[in-house]
Amino acid sequence: MGDQPARPVVLVHGLRTSATMWDQQRPILEATGRAVFTPDLPGHGTRRDEPFTPEGAVAAVSGAVARAAAATGRDVDLVGCSLGGMVAIHAAADRPPHVASLVAANCAVQPGRRTAGLYGLAIRALHGLPGAPARSGGPLLRRLLGESGALAYVRGGTADDDAVRAALGAVAAWDLRADLARIDVPVTILSSRFDQLRLQERSFAVAAPRGRLVVLDHGTHLAPLAEPDRWTAALVRALA
Repeated sequence: MGDQPARPVVLVHGLRTSATMWDQQRPILEATGRAVFTPDLPGHGTRRDEPFTPEGAVAAVSGAVARAAAATGRDVDLVGCSLGGMVAIHAAADRPPHVASLVAANCAVQPGRRTAGLYGLAIRALHGLPGAPARSGGPLLRRLLGESGALAYVRGGTADDDAVRAALGAVAAWDLRADLARIDVPVTILSSRFDQLRLQERSFAVAAPRGRLVVLDHGTHLAPLAEPDRWTAALVRALA
């Protein structure tokens, strides 16, 4: 990059959480000279009162990219995790201006309507447990993510069941590998070792004309929250 500042980064959060998911990443990335932008998807965080729609989700991502580029005068690295990774793939397939690269993390599976529905049931069951994530983190989430990770997960509020159903229905209707085939910037499919959504990671990486697969030697699906230092170090390497 020479004397130029590092590119800004747009981070897109996962299902049910919000932009605060990235609170632990922000200071690490800013220390590398990157400006960090963290939009909320519809139905999540500051936009919990809005319905989740595919169009609204894509607009949230493309709008954040445009704001980041306008604020910094530079093209943008786009990063999404889980649902956010799927939305970022679908948004980048439209080739919005100013996207320099894409990192799609822990999202390398093409959900069908049945599997998306079952996954939604599991998430709703988790959030319905006593002391569960929707209730200020709770002991289960703190055990999984640690105190800081649990607080980052819930700090911005958690989406309701309608938003979860709508989001999962949207991604089940997309063809993510066809979307990847339309993306003409470098794409990194980033998988944590023990992520349950890495089932089709190789076909995702191959689908992108400039794609590559990076598999970490650690971490679960929620590694950005549970292991923020290690995961963010891997992200910085992927963006280099």
